[in-house]
Amino acid sequence: MGSSSQTNPAWSTSRASRKYLLSCMVAVITLTLSFAALYASSSSDDFTHLKSSRASLDRFVRRDNLGDVYNSTLGFQKIFAINLPERSDKADTMLLQASLTNFTLDFVDGIRGENVSPKALPLTMNQGNGSIGCWRAHLNVWKRMIQENIETALVFEDDSDWDIGIKAQLHELAKGSRFLLETGSQTPRSPYGDGWSLLWIGHCHTDPNMTDPRRWVIPHDPTVPLAGYRSQFGGHNMTRWAEGDNPDPQTRVVYFQDFAFCTSAYAVTRSAAQKMLYKLSMIPFSLTVDGGMGNMCKGDLHDFRCIAPYPRLIGRSTPPGSMARSSDIQGGNESEDPVLWEALSENVMFSVRQNLQPLLNGESVFKSNFPNPSGDELTLEQITSFKGHIEYLDQPPSSLKGRE
Repeated sequence: MGSSSQTNPAWSTSRASRKYLLSCMVAVITLTLSFAALYASSSSDDFTHLKSSRASLDRFVRRDNLGDVYNSTLGFQKIFAINLPERSDKADTMLLQASLTNFTLDFVDGIRGENVSPKALPLTMNQGNGSIGCWRAHLNVWKRMIQENIETALVFEDDSDWDIGIKAQLHELAKGSRFLLETGSQTPRSPYGDGWSLLWIGHCHTDPNMTDPRRWVIPHDPTVPLAGYRSQFGGHNMTRWAEGDNPDPQTRVVYFQDFAFCTSAYAVTRSAAQKMLYKLSMIPFSLTVDGGMGNMCKGDLHDFRCIAPYPRLIGRSTPPGSMARSSDIQGGNESEDPVLWEALSENVMFSVRQNLQPLLNGESVFKSNFPNPSGDELTLEQITSFKGHIEYLDQPPSSLKGRE
């Protein structure tokens, strides 16, 4: 019988099964790889979208930092208070005032002038020990800013007093400084705008720059003391607003400043601190610290710009007791000077110092320190009801069209 080439049925079935299984495995692997690629693409798209969303959110959050003036450092990197270590009474008052108006203080030691070596004084310096100690204490703040890379700081002296509505006041100051610095729609690094050197909010004298007609004007401001209750040597001419057909004796203005003195409070940038450390310490210098700072406003260093409000925002407070306690610069004789039986505050309408007890009691109505056309007793909402706008001095008042 001839041989035949018949296929073994068992072997044929096994080979077919193997082919089928191999095809299934290839299909599964292909499908898995496809899904993996699709998932990777989707995840990548989602991650890109997430990054884009976060960037958009960041842009939205950073779009305007004006609200930072309401934070615990009032929109600055630090708030310093200069205080002689032995004047714990003043430190107590400052700390309580700050805590009740919701911001934090970093105390810096004041300096006794007699403890400053004559070798450390600039050439021609011829001031008394009180002024020398004050000079050195402010220089130490600027030095610390440079050492610690602190870009902006608010500096108080330890007899400062401020208004219950200080945060709303600083909000208007920030709007005014942004306008003067031509911030526009850009988001500045500082809520007060970029390019300022000093925001001199606690002066006792100010010379406005009269070549710049721009003013940020805050009318009908209940925190503005009437002219007869302002303690200062000189200030902005307010006739434009205080007189006329619709006089407003409670107007505040913000402007570029050419000179000032008194340092109850001021804000300073790190760049300005560097320049002032040079000008007031490393070359011949014979003025008080505030006189030297005032000269910086219209000095020969590039882009040193001072902005100020008038009337000022920060005043002074004198504690009960001998008037000799009020100043650590000028001194006095405790046995001969008059005695105050109550704290005295200057240049602040709704003084925190004068309203400590209502604040501690959680009350909502506060008393004005001076006669107030807006009302002698107001709530915080009423106290902070002011709103500023732009004006130009080269236009007559009747034709002004202020805008937000």
